[in-house]
Amino acid sequence: MNIKEFLPRVAGVVFILLLPVVLILTDVQVIAFDRSYYTAEYIKYGIPKALGMEMGELEQATEKLLQYLDNKREDLNFKSVVKGQPVEFFSPRDKQHMVDVKGLFTAGRYIRNAAAAFIAVFAFWLLRRKEGSGLSRLTGLGTAAAVAGFVPIFLLIILMNLDFYKYFTLFHLIFFKNDLWLLDPAQDRLINMFPQDIFTDMAFRISYFYMAELVLILAVCGVYRYSAARRRKKDRIIRDH
Repeated sequence: MNIKEFLPRVAGVVFILLLPVVLILTDVQVIAFDRSYYTAEYIKYGIPKALGMEMGELEQATEKLLQYLDNKREDLNFKSVVKGQPVEFFSPRDKQHMVDVKGLFTAGRYIRNAAAAFIAVFAFWLLRRKEGSGLSRLTGLGTAAAVAGFVPIFLLIILMNLDFYKYFTLFHLIFFKNDLWLLDPAQDRLINMFPQDIFTDMAFRISYFYMAELVLILAVCGVYRYSAARRRKKDRIIRDH
């Protein structure tokens, strides 16, 4: 195998690995910054009452937090009305932990953008190939990426159903180098604002969005490949006659 054959094959494998990464990181970003999602979850779990806040006040605090995570706000130093009194909303430990969380979101965006750039360049290169062979190759890789992408998400869903708390804790142990994520409900408002149930719902929501995207990719690629196969069969019949 020469270098001209080897590099496209390696690039194809990288494409298969990166497409699911781009999808899942995009879904995380979209859902994590969906303001309406938090409002619905706050109502579902009675968060305003638990915090002693009006919903509007809580939504304003959430907006400031999301702006901070999205690099549109420099810090989390602000006051909110809690139980009728204006108080500093986040504790020092809350703020320190969110520095780490912001770092994860920033890293995720960089990884997603770099991976998406590679996919776009590789797809453009494939589509420039003659006589539709590039599109055929691209749909083949898309099918392989979607199939491969189902394996880890199925495993993750099984683990989350077995013991979400255990694997949520493992996530923190892997991605955080300190114990700032161990918050005290009596002192740190962040853990009362986002109890585990909200993260459980978010994890499943992200998983379902991701699987829907994989199904869509499989459907689009499958329809194209089926149609292409029918055209080739028709062309052979015409040639034979």
